[in-house]
Amino acid sequence: MARWPLADMIRSVAFVARCTGAAVAALVIAQAMQLNHPVWASVSALVVSQDRLGDTNRSLAWRVAGTMIGIGVAIIVALAMPNGGAVAMLAVAVGITSAIARLRSELRLCMWTAVIVLLTVPSGGSVLSAALDRAQEVLLGVAIGAVLHWAADRLVFRR
Repeated sequence: MARWPLADMIRSVAFVARCTGAAVAALVIAQAMQLNHPVWASVSALVVSQDRLGDTNRSLAWRVAGTMIGIGVAIIVALAMPNGGAVAMLAVAVGITSAIARLRSELRLCMWTAVIVLLTVPSGGSVLSAALDRAQEVLLGVAIGAVLHWAADRLVFRR
């Protein structure tokens, strides 16, 4: 069995605790807020949680930017194609967002954000309401993931 320096062990335990805490806290809070798809809060908390604080900060910025782009594209496509149907809207949205992702790879998740928004519109609902719901879920999750990392960094590594 390999021996890890104490700092590596602390970082490993802190990472596991932060990820677990972020996913659970995001789910519990999203459920308490009665958000429609609380899974996206937990997933977003995990997506933003990286090993190092600087990486978490970058992940947070790109996650928020990609989410907003994906949401914006989904709304624009839905407004431009009111009778287009899910498949056609999906094709156009992915075409636009994949072109954006091609320009900046950190924005790749804008592709799946647009898809998630378009495919989670409830029966009788609107793309705008689905977009606002997904934005709440994602922003809640990334905020929890980032705050837990910032707090853990201050508590564990700044002492």
